Amino acid sequence: MCVLRGRSTAAVEPAELTLILLHHAGGSAGSFVPLLPHLPESWRILAPELPARATAPRQPVCPSVTSAVDSFAEELTGQLSGPYAVFGHCLGSLIAFELVHALAARGHHRPLWVGVSGSPAPRLVVPEPADGPPEDWTREQYVAYMRRLGATPEELWNNTLLADRMITALRNDLVVNHGYRYQDRAPLASPLSVMRGDGDPLVTAEEMRPWADHADATEFRSWPGDHFYLFDRAPEVSAGIVGAITAAAAHIETTGVR
Repeated sequence: MCVLRGRSTAAVEPAELTLILLHHAGGSAGSFVPLLPHLPESWRILAPELPARATAPRQPVCPSVTSAVDSFAEELTGQLSGPYAVFGHCLGSLIAFELVHALAARGHHRPLWVGVSGSPAPRLVVPEPADGPPEDWTREQYVAYMRRLGATPEELWNNTLLADRMITALRNDLVVNHGYRYQDRAPLASPLSVMRGDGDPLVTAEEMRPWADHADATEFRSWPGDHFYLFDRAPEVSAGIVGAITAAAAHIETTGVR
């Protein structure tokens, strides 16, 4: 468990809010650092991380979304005594969706809010890329894929070790992402915000609209940008997250309905 802000274990006096951030395929907990200056200092920020990142390349890889969710739910046991919210981007959106259900099955109270970004709705089968299964891609195909997304500084490709580690993590995560299969379940009881960059080359607005089937209350937001709009527009996106969580908390305080 990576703690981006706050205590590594739940305090006797819980934080005002614990925000759980779930990273994209090929990313890490550190991917969310651009958002931190724009989130309230009183919030505790946790970022569970998939194994075999660049900092720990020899860890066993995660074989499935289910495995990741089970691991993260175990890590979070005892960490969520106070109010919390969950946000995921790309692969992290599917993990966030399944994690909320897994935490409920373990007896946790529901989150104040759930946010998902840059991912088709869970009930849509994740389409196989036009270039074939990710596990069969060459190094050159991964480089072209990341360049198309604009996610990687060009100077990184001059560091063969770091580049190869990042490609390995991305390969593992894309296999997990494309192996995901939705199982029917009740809609989320928490309010859901569905976010997207309006120029995202990986997911269309039409593919994200069915997220509305997975929650009782859904809002859709978009910002100018590509798949990684949230890091390029960290102040605006962070403000959107804070506003949605604040509104959810105010609704509970006003109505008493959790």
